[in-house]
Amino acid sequence: MIVAGCDEAGKGDYFGYLVVACVCGEEEELRRLALKDPKRLSVKRILALEREVKRFPHAVVRISPLRYNRLHRDTGGRYNLNEILGWMHAQALKQLQERCSPRRVVIDRFASPGVVLAHLEGKLKRRVAFEERAEHLPAVAAAALLARAEFLRRQEALSRRAGVRLPRGSTHVKEAARELVRRHGREALARYAKLHFRITSQL
Repeated sequence: MIVAGCDEAGKGDYFGYLVVACVCGEEEELRRLALKDPKRLSVKRILALEREVKRFPHAVVRISPLRYNRLHRDTGGRYNLNEILGWMHAQALKQLQERCSPRRVVIDRFASPGVVLAHLEGKLKRRVAFEERAEHLPAVAAAALLARAEFLRRQEALSRRAGVRLPRGSTHVKEAARELVRRHGREALARYAKLHFRITSQL
């Protein structure tokens, strides 16, 4: 059976892009990849497996920190993190639909299903299911790996641009944020970090 899975990366990271990926393919073929949670894999291993996953129809949607902060600010917070993610999942699924017709779509549940379904319609909308901790499903595991690979690649590029090593996650990031502000000024933080995190006010 042809299935699709979607997952995101960057949601819990202060620095870096927000990324959503969807992967589609025969369930048995995806299962043969024997993918694990990418958070438990080395960067080298993730990038190696990415080549295998990209053999399947896929779509990746990404939003830079600067665009994310503008969306959050210009809508008065109405487009919060989950609303933005919902829109991104829908866009990725629409792109994927042009290359693949899955009988079932599973999204690793991150919020109320409505934040995604509001942007979908027709057969695609009816085929979407939401599951918590869905990375055990081959298609979702593949999407998680693809999203993580793109997040890591973009994070590395941001670090080079800033001249500061930008750590992943939301702990142990204050010193890097302080160094970023010292080098480039407070306004520059919006180009590298998700400003709505509490860390910003603590700085």
